[in-house]
Amino acid sequence: MPVAALDGGETPASVEAEAPGELRGARLADFWSDLEARDIDGRAWTGADFEDRVVLLDFWATWCAPCLADFPHIERARTAWADQGLVIVSVSLDRSSRRDLRSFGRRQGITWPVLFDGLGAAGAVAGRFQVEYPPRSLLFDREGRLVALDPRGEMLDAALRVLFAAE
Repeated sequence: MPVAALDGGETPASVEAEAPGELRGARLADFWSDLEARDIDGRAWTGADFEDRVVLLDFWATWCAPCLADFPHIERARTAWADQGLVIVSVSLDRSSRRDLRSFGRRQGITWPVLFDGLGAAGAVAGRFQVEYPPRSLLFDREGRLVALDPRGEMLDAALRVLFAAE
């Protein structure tokens, strides 16, 4: 997806074409309006947590090598942009115990919230966003529009620079 397409106010056509079914043209609030999910520490996340924020939803699993390889990059993005309104929330597609996942997260240096229900792709958040397997990332602008599908590495950096420069 060309990052330059992010500055036009509309969801870029390339994101629309790549987005699965219900994600096309939808806003984050549409998906999260009646959804409540808990992170590994027990905190409930609702749509209000994302209002007026740039949001990266990162779906991953402990057995997904590309997911794990991206963790240091996600941490750098969190460090660089959190003060300006970036919220990063991972969604674990694992079917392990909460305790095991919390331990794994500490070993991997995950410092951002991880939503987890132990149901894998059958979980509420994965189902709502039509994620069947990792890795899958969705980047939403402050208005809740999907602006990038699977932004990773330099593509995520470029997309965030464009989103925050527009303010």
